Amino acid sequence: MVRILGKVIIKSNIYVKTGIRIGGPTEGLKIGGIDNPVIKDAYGKPYIPGSSLKGKLRSLTEIKEGKPLDDESGIHRCSNPQDYNQCVVCKIYGVMDLKSDGSTPILTRLIVRDTYLDEKSITEEMKDNLEFPWTEIKTEINIDRRTGTVSKVGGLRTPERVPAGAIFKDCEMIFNIYEEGDKDLLKKLFEAMLWLEDDYLGGMGSRGYGKVKFKDIEIYWNKASDYETGKTALTPERKINNNWDTPAKLIENFDEIKKKLL
Repeated sequence: MVRILGKVIIKSNIYVKTGIRIGGPTEGLKIGGIDNPVIKDAYGKPYIPGSSLKGKLRSLTEIKEGKPLDDESGIHRCSNPQDYNQCVVCKIYGVMDLKSDGSTPILTRLIVRDTYLDEKSITEEMKDNLEFPWTEIKTEINIDRRTGTVSKVGGLRTPERVPAGAIFKDCEMIFNIYEEGDKDLLKKLFEAMLWLEDDYLGGMGSRGYGKVKFKDIEIYWNKASDYETGKTALTPERKINNNWDTPAKLIENFDEIKKKLL
């Protein structure tokens, strides 16, 4: 029988340090269109899909833990409950098409919400230098190394990206705690967040795109009984991470945070 102990609520802001692009549907051959637009919400503003952030955190955890990747899906996927029971990756991020053997429940700990652009972070000065209200166009030229001229195939690219200086506000991740051992898995998530700061989010990372920082982190603990009394509001006095508001500080002080998960 599955019984949840509680939920760890992790709030943060994502600061864009170099232009970031998470791709949306292409505009094709539309005159004046861009060939690599970013994904946008119904109001035309860029956002970070929860699936993109979760997928990147999973990928970094797979690499760190040295997990083999499935040829078909391109991710690590445990093939039996016994492997799952020892697997940090599948316990945190989930695994598809794996059924319980009756004694090992197959559960996903991490939920990642979509994160939306803080409009105020795009200043008037920035807007004066942007091609669109919230984004910029970075023209890239592919040089044919044999001739030293622009390549005839894919020689000119016009990717859209969210500019450096933007902030994606109120990122929310929820980490379900089903058993005592799950509390230690929470540290693995903080480690993945720190790894991401020295990697990239979105596409074209090897070209300098996608450097981000997690800041202003707030962590709350809603135990199962809190949902019976309705005392789940994320008020300042219920924050459990003191002033440790970056992934590095969370890792350094993890033992103190863990003590509060009672």
